[in-house]
Amino acid sequence: MTASGIPRLHVKAAYVEDAAGRVLFQKNPERVYPIASLTKLMSVLVLFDTVPTWDRVVEIVPDDVKNSSRSRIRPREEISVRDLIHAALMSSDNVATKALARTCGLSREEFVRRMNAKADSLGLTGTRFVEPTGLSEQNVATAQGCARLLRAASNSEIVSAIMQKESYEFTSNRKIHRLVNTNRLLRSKWRVTAGKTGFIHEAGYCLATNIEGENGAAVTAVVLGAPSNALRFAEARRILDWTFRFGLMPAVTNQITPLPLTPISAESD
Repeated sequence: MTASGIPRLHVKAAYVEDAAGRVLFQKNPERVYPIASLTKLMSVLVLFDTVPTWDRVVEIVPDDVKNSSRSRIRPREEISVRDLIHAALMSSDNVATKALARTCGLSREEFVRRMNAKADSLGLTGTRFVEPTGLSEQNVATAQGCARLLRAASNSEIVSAIMQKESYEFTSNRKIHRLVNTNRLLRSKWRVTAGKTGFIHEAGYCLATNIEGENGAAVTAVVLGAPSNALRFAEARRILDWTFRFGLMPAVTNQITPLPLTPISAESD
């Protein structure tokens, strides 16, 4: 803690805002960083604009698997769009994301163009995408932008429901897949209503999540650039604990009133 009781965080950027969009905590909120698989939130938004058929079966091809990092999905597996979306959002599967983008009826160039156009329409200043998975360090955004992106994605009840699942099981034509959600806050004292993790070496460990406290207060929290997976969630818990203890007035109704009137900023690195 600082002398004034504000958490010192071992992350590159952090940001918390309430349901009304009022800033409660921030550290480097407008600096642009790689965001890894938080990218998939935008990919799902673009995919949903194409009105996908959830029961349509997609065959995985070698290009989906090539340079896709770790995945248990293999070429020639046949998997429904519904199951691929679960894999992309819950276990951050790059093969699933590539397959969805490849088969949605858009060229890769058009898919990425729409990702950037939607970022502009949402007012995500500094956000840029070059591919749909987050494997490229050239996919960048700010912590504030990631909060807005998560809110936009979780406006879909379907997306929100998927991101709240701790586990999910599906069967391809070849084997059974069991997914475990990478958002460890699902197994915490708070109610998680949406969330997405991300990691590549250039980005560090990232998290964007929507949380409801015991008093019904809802916040969106983002951490970017944590040095380890464990620290990503430890630092998220610290700022959430601080927010629900000191950043919000006790909620008599669903109205959330911040304390104090100006956003609290952690010290920058």
